[in-house]
Amino acid sequence: MPKVIQWVGAREGDIVWRYPIDEVEWGSTLVVEESQAAVFLRDGKAYDVFRAGRHTITTANLPLLGKILSAITGHDRVPFKATVIFVSLKQFQGKFGAQGQTRELAPLKFFGSFWFRVAEPNLFVQEVVGSQGAYS
Repeated sequence: MPKVIQWVGAREGDIVWRYPIDEVEWGSTLVVEESQAAVFLRDGKAYDVFRAGRHTITTANLPLLGKILSAITGHDRVPFKATVIFVSLKQFQGKFGAQGQTRELAPLKFFGSFWFRVAEPNLFVQEVVGSQGAYS
């Protein structure tokens, strides 16, 4: 029976979540919420990014991966090893600040906040997240 791959229970500061099972079956359903993207990786290479919606994993929506697997195994219906990383696309608030003193011993402090969001989920996973299971 095909399974449902979905990020449920995201907390306020969670930016990334890795689906804990690394075996995906053709015909599984991938559910991506409106404020998320899902990146499919196999052998360390990103194959596709899925945006909001309900997607059935087939060789039609992962054609390159389907061709590779059918060339290796002889069929395209077997479960395959893949990593699914969900990335939150909402805005996050970051904070910065430091303190020190001048040569005259006058105290110096600065602080502030900024807003950011992930614009390119594929690039973010490759450059920032790497092999971490969660990122906040």
